[in-house]
Amino acid sequence: MTTLVTHGPSRRALAGAWPTRGAICAAVLLWSAAAYFGLAFGPGLGDHEVIVAECGRQILQTGDWIVPSYLDVPFVAKPPLSPWLAALAGLVFPTDPETGMPVSATEARLPSAISTLLTALVLCLLGRSMFSRRAGWIAAFVYGTSLGALLFAFNATAEAMLTFFCTWAFAEFWWARGAASPGGQRLHLALFYVALGLGMLTKGPMPLMLVAAPIAVWWWLQRPTRLAARGGLLGGIRLGGRQAWPLLRIALTRLGLSWGVPLFLLMFLPWMILVGLRIPYAWEYWEYEYLDRARGNYPGCHPGNYFYYVPILFGTLLPWCLSLPEAFISPFLAAYHRQRKGLTYAWYWVLVGLVLLSVMSFKKPYYILPAAPGCALLLGPVLERFFFGPDRLSPHRHRLAVGASLGILLAVITVIWFVGRSKYQELWLGNLAWASLLFGIPTVAGCALTGAFFVRKRRVASIWTLALTMLVVFATSWTTLGKDLANVEDPLALVRQLREHGVPDDADLYWASNRPDGRVLFYGCREVRHVLDPYKLLAEKEDRHTTEDLLLVGANHICDLLENERIIYIVFQRDQFSLLMAVLKPPARELFSIDRGKIGADEDDWVIVTNSNVNRQATPTRMGQ
Repeated sequence: MTTLVTHGPSRRALAGAWPTRGAICAAVLLWSAAAYFGLAFGPGLGDHEVIVAECGRQILQTGDWIVPSYLDVPFVAKPPLSPWLAALAGLVFPTDPETGMPVSATEARLPSAISTLLTALVLCLLGRSMFSRRAGWIAAFVYGTSLGALLFAFNATAEAMLTFFCTWAFAEFWWARGAASPGGQRLHLALFYVALGLGMLTKGPMPLMLVAAPIAVWWWLQRPTRLAARGGLLGGIRLGGRQAWPLLRIALTRLGLSWGVPLFLLMFLPWMILVGLRIPYAWEYWEYEYLDRARGNYPGCHPGNYFYYVPILFGTLLPWCLSLPEAFISPFLAAYHRQRKGLTYAWYWVLVGLVLLSVMSFKKPYYILPAAPGCALLLGPVLERFFFGPDRLSPHRHRLAVGASLGILLAVITVIWFVGRSKYQELWLGNLAWASLLFGIPTVAGCALTGAFFVRKRRVASIWTLALTMLVVFATSWTTLGKDLANVEDPLALVRQLREHGVPDDADLYWASNRPDGRVLFYGCREVRHVLDPYKLLAEKEDRHTTEDLLLVGANHICDLLENERIIYIVFQRDQFSLLMAVLKPPARELFSIDRGKIGADEDDWVIVTNSNVNRQATPTRMGQ
């Protein structure tokens, strides 16, 4: 029978081996190099990213820092910190060389890259205070080279910044609880409220769900959880009941709520008040955007699917996710009893946020990103023990484990490819489908080399190889395949076709289908307008939950525009234009179309229509009037 091998390098012998200062400097330089290529040679902005970039650009053009505008309509749907930082980057760096306008794609994404690096730094410091120097470094190393962090490090949306502020808030609260002096505790508590408030200014009210709620649950259940982990389940339950009121009293008296909550509100509430004074419908719209979304009265809300975020969380932590199962149960394992307090804190960080997001009816895959640093903290002691602890298995079992891991990796790559091909048919076309398979080859090769180093007890080389594989594969695929995913060619093709069909640059161009694609203006310098202010329409409608009614209002207004003597041009999706013509029959003709996605006419194509040279004698009947 194969026996466990208990000999091998001791922890003391390995303690000074890694990471050295040189290793830390090398890691920072390598990540910075990957960031440079990701920012300088990455794909164009996506349709969500361009909202941040265009809002930042309009801030500099108009000088209005209070109410950011998107395509000349006040953009109050999200807090303003992301556009503010994009505008600041536009002030510091030169104008976009292609358009001559402030705020390039690189400048819009730069705050996210910096936020990701800062998140890793905070994780390193937090892990050191929780566990050990090496475990803190591993937590930062894991997060900085994980798929989710890399994806949003080069994305102009608010996710990377939100993750940084959530991580910073968690760290400050932990440091406040361990401060040696009352002054130190007050300082860390003050920074906790500042970080939480800045998170609200980035993407409120997510920090309340992803930071405040996990800390509140941990505050009450940390000691019962640790007691239960030591085998005293009933004692832990009784302790939780006995300490409820004492902990509440301590929270009210020692956590600075009397001055901390005003400090927290000061970070974002003045902006909301100023916007409310200038935009009369802002408060009604925020009720719809936040409260109605929480209640489930929001387009796209689908109750159920409670395990939606579990596979996404595992994918976010690639390539380190194979150790996540042990990390999730580590607070309850005897092997980690010395790190139990810190592991319990990180465990509630991940678990409570995951549960709250899972019970929400409205789900987006990137909502789970602020839980990834908590997972990295859980992985810190686990991977330290795995890579640098004494060998627990024989070489034979090590080889079996490596082979099984590679088999799982191949299966995951295969499943992702087929799921992507079936679920995202409009993207899984041409070179993208087959090139994505080619990138699986160096991924598997790098993981195989990682396993080979591990079996030979070259643990430092093993962990470096896995991280380098992720960085190289991501940077290469991001700068090559990313262009197919962003698909900036469609907006640019629209601008070219307008010019080829003789549409003047100053002609009125409206966008009727969904949200206007701001890349038409950002990259093509072609003005495009909303048919209606969507935020005002949603705020002022009595029954704004009835999507059909809102669509009817928009359709009637489109007909009014087309019946006007003024020549206009409107961009539709093909299926929506066909429906409008079949039902309301406005005076319009198709000027040209942009083939999008699958080759050939389909419902996602853009159709550009005009009222020029159209008989307006017949007045269509309006619906709902």
